[in-house]
Amino acid sequence: MKIGSIINGRERLDEGRETLDVLNPYNQEKIAGVKLATKSDLNEAIENSYEKFHHDMKAMPAHERADILRKTADLLIERSEEFAEVISKEAGKPIKYSRGEVERAMQVLRFASEGAKHITGEVIPMDAAIGGQHRMGFVKREPLGVVGAITPFNFPLNLSLHKLAPAIAAGNTVVFKPAEKTPVSAYMLVKLFEEAGLPAGFINLVIGSGEEVGAPLVEHDKVHKISFTGSLPVGKNIMENAGFKKVTLELGSNSPNIVFNDADLEQATTELVKGAFAFSGQVCISAQRIYVQNDVYDEFLSNYVQKQKYFK
Repeated sequence: MKIGSIINGRERLDEGRETLDVLNPYNQEKIAGVKLATKSDLNEAIENSYEKFHHDMKAMPAHERADILRKTADLLIERSEEFAEVISKEAGKPIKYSRGEVERAMQVLRFASEGAKHITGEVIPMDAAIGGQHRMGFVKREPLGVVGAITPFNFPLNLSLHKLAPAIAAGNTVVFKPAEKTPVSAYMLVKLFEEAGLPAGFINLVIGSGEEVGAPLVEHDKVHKISFTGSLPVGKNIMENAGFKKVTLELGSNSPNIVFNDADLEQATTELVKGAFAFSGQVCISAQRIYVQNDVYDEFLSNYVQKQKYFK
């Protein structure tokens, strides 16, 4: 399978490009060969997204954006097993967790579809101030413009949709940079949006390294917002280099959990073992710290150790 970046609906598969092999981390089987984007590709993607926002996306009514998001969800349901298998192969994720991710991703699309139709403003009476009687103020919400979406490897479909779906629902265009280890599901997702009726260029996919593609995306003055999920050091670097654009970061957590003496210890140990070890702990909200009330500590610890020995 050969894939490449998608800019204004056209896939970049030129033979002279640097190629990255996507490998199954379980058995090192080659899943796909990816033609990587260059800085020139990125600049073209941003310029195209900027133009599409001002000339096309602004003219698209909310009900059309909602319909496209709903249709994308419907298509994802039809191909759920195909997506789950790809996620398992490129991310090394157990198939049951991949299926759960696809199910969650479908819900995100549905939520965004409904949200697109309920983006409202606010009317503000001004008579709280002297001289403000008989006056009203109002707030109208407007899309930002071009959103740069930078996503991680551990939930390559769902966390991508956490960024793409709301951005489209609100009327923005997107330059989408997925993790280099898991670009196949991202490629399939963009194709799914296109099939659902999203016009070319509303999401531009650029597959490349952080140095070649990620950093210039963060710094570009025609990108109005960066949404990033990943490590703390990279998040700090983004904040330092993003300039005055809006930035949303989802970074590593400490995820504390508290077990009191009136808890159902059977349920608590089951859920906390799952929270700590599911997908080898490669989860943003994995259970990293557990505080247990003294008088149930020994019983909790014994149950916890026993369950983690046999966790699958």
